[in-house]
Amino acid sequence: MAFFADLSLQKRIGLLVLAGLVVGLGLFSWLGVQALKENTQRVLDQRLDIARIMANHLDGTLVHIIMHLQNVTGSYHELPTEAEFLRETGALREVMADSRISLSSVLVADNEGRVVLVEPQDSTIINTDISAYPEVSQTLRMGIPTVSNLINDDLMGKQMVLAASPIFDGNNRVIGALVGSIDIEQSSLDIFEQSIQVGSTGYTEIVDGNGLVMARTEPGFPLKASEMSDHPGRFAALIQEGKAAVRTCHRCHETPQELQRRRDVLAFAPLSSASWGVAIRQSEEEALAPTQQLERQLILLGIIVLLGALLLAWMIMQGIVKPIRVLTAAAMKVAGGDFKAAIPMKRRDEIGQLSQAFSIMTRELDASRDELVTRNEELSALNSLAATVSESLNLRDILEKALRKVMEVARTGAGCVFLKDTRDNELKLMFCDGPAEIFKCREAGITDAGCACHQVWQHRQTLMVNHVSQCPRLDDGATADGIGGFISIPLKSKNRTLGIMNVVCSEDTAFSENDFRLLDSIGYHIGLAIENSILFEEAKQKEQVRGQLLNSIITAQEEERKRISRELHDEYGQTLAGLIMNIESMEKMLLAEQPELKKKLKDAKSIVTRALDDIRRLTFDLRPSALDDLGLVTVIRAYAQTHLESRDIKVKFESQGFARRLSPTVETAVFRIIQEAINNIVKHAGASSVRIRLASSHDKITAIVEDDGRGFDVTATFSSRIGTESLGLLGIQERVMLLGGTFTIESRPGKGTCLKIVVPAAVPHDASLSHTA
Repeated sequence: MAFFADLSLQKRIGLLVLAGLVVGLGLFSWLGVQALKENTQRVLDQRLDIARIMANHLDGTLVHIIMHLQNVTGSYHELPTEAEFLRETGALREVMADSRISLSSVLVADNEGRVVLVEPQDSTIINTDISAYPEVSQTLRMGIPTVSNLINDDLMGKQMVLAASPIFDGNNRVIGALVGSIDIEQSSLDIFEQSIQVGSTGYTEIVDGNGLVMARTEPGFPLKASEMSDHPGRFAALIQEGKAAVRTCHRCHETPQELQRRRDVLAFAPLSSASWGVAIRQSEEEALAPTQQLERQLILLGIIVLLGALLLAWMIMQGIVKPIRVLTAAAMKVAGGDFKAAIPMKRRDEIGQLSQAFSIMTRELDASRDELVTRNEELSALNSLAATVSESLNLRDILEKALRKVMEVARTGAGCVFLKDTRDNELKLMFCDGPAEIFKCREAGITDAGCACHQVWQHRQTLMVNHVSQCPRLDDGATADGIGGFISIPLKSKNRTLGIMNVVCSEDTAFSENDFRLLDSIGYHIGLAIENSILFEEAKQKEQVRGQLLNSIITAQEEERKRISRELHDEYGQTLAGLIMNIESMEKMLLAEQPELKKKLKDAKSIVTRALDDIRRLTFDLRPSALDDLGLVTVIRAYAQTHLESRDIKVKFESQGFARRLSPTVETAVFRIIQEAINNIVKHAGASSVRIRLASSHDKITAIVEDDGRGFDVTATFSSRIGTESLGLLGIQERVMLLGGTFTIESRPGKGTCLKIVVPAAVPHDASLSHTA
């Protein structure tokens, strides 16, 4: 590639043209070869189709013979008498004669293959065993009609083909066969009468299953007795497989006077009614003459195309390289600052269009450069403004920074911002910088005022205000101060206008359409920043209210749990304890002769005892009294032993730094968090061991709960927000958020779970807004 890059354009074009010619000629040659192959294959397929047509014709002739033999044998239910045989044979000869098929003799053989009747009568044939012929034997054994290969029979005294049809008795058993001896020499001309002529050198042969030539058409060589074909083994295999084939081969049966070898096209098709085949042979020179002519034409066409392409490439090269050199010289001058150097060429082609475009480009280059600088300044101003207003979400800071940035872009020293008061539906002055007299407008607070500020607010379009009819404040005093007017920009966000920004300008200040478009974009950016600030303040207030409500709900919940726990302990617990004592007293009063009553009292005592234990456990779950008396560490240790060790889950409890009691709010919240974590382990984890660690420093409490259970997908669980496990974790998260602490959980399927919370030791005044997840 480096070598190619260093070449001149003329040499590159030359190389590319040469490469294109090579590729084109290669493609042309490949297509030509494919066309020659397709043409050759088409010729071969035509010869094969001819062979199949002739094979079908010959099949029809043999089927005709077999049908007539079957018509004769179909009327027999036993071997015919001589009179019946002669009558049927005469009719058969007449039918065959009409089809110009010569029968040399007709025989009737019994089921052992011995001739019992013959026509014409010949005593030497009577009692002759013809089952030695495979086809006759097949007919007698299998009961099917057959046609034999070519037979040289000394008994018959000539070459013949036997056509045999079985004779059945009343029980459909083969009792003999009717055999017709076809004279091939007399019938061959009739068979080939409808042969298709294949050129001047093509001829047709009929070959039997042994490879013997049975017949041959002109202009083939005269047929010899028992002549073997060129490829007897191949023909026999094709006949046996029932396949047709076509190929080129050498002719191998020339006479001694013609010893030259010649390639032929040979097509062969087998018959379906006999073990015969039809072969069509034609000289390759004659058969492929159109293909060879096409080959010569393609070579000549290729040479002509090559010469024409070379000439055309040279002309194109001269028509492109020279004008490009001229344009290159002009471009070098333009690069040096001479925009007059580009002279358009008087041409109508692409080079001429390029020259004219180059000339137009040089004329507009200065204007485009200036416009590009202006656009860059506008984009820089927008980027700077966007960066400025995104630094804070405080509304006052946003308005102050945005106004000063716009004043910097507009090169002015005064401006103000009005925002819409949603309660009174009027414009309210929010911030002002520089001389503010012009902006102290009494009509700003009037809803239906018609001044420029209200028009900009309503129509949402930037407006240049420079006449007293537009703004009453543009009086002589403002003009005397050098203030010729101001530009009013709507502060928009989506489909509403949040306010307007006014920036003063001098009398000679002129704003273009691009300036107005830039100011509209600035107003849109500032409007988005204002809306984000308003939404942030609203969300902040809602979060505060939500935190207060949630804190109230949790406090009320804890108070209600405490009340219910006290009532269960003080009332029902005491009642059940008293009931147990009464049952024990009744047991002591029973006599030894009352074992059944004693057993029932014992069962009742067990039931009441279990109920008392359940109430005590429920009381502990609702609000452990030990939390108020003994503190957080003791209660969590006892809760873990009660709910985990009772289920064969090993518990390792560690605590550090709890020298003093925490506030009741923090202790209750931490206990509820760890209580929920332990319940989740019991319900979902399937753990065998749990480790609980509590640590207290001077300003924070850290609690860690680890288990070796099945784990879960943390992201999927928090995303679904469905199920008790998800609700429990969300409850933990809410409690930690109210305390102003942090909550993290790490878990993977099959890897256990680790839950960690860090909360302040003292409850903050506004914990609901200091949550860090």
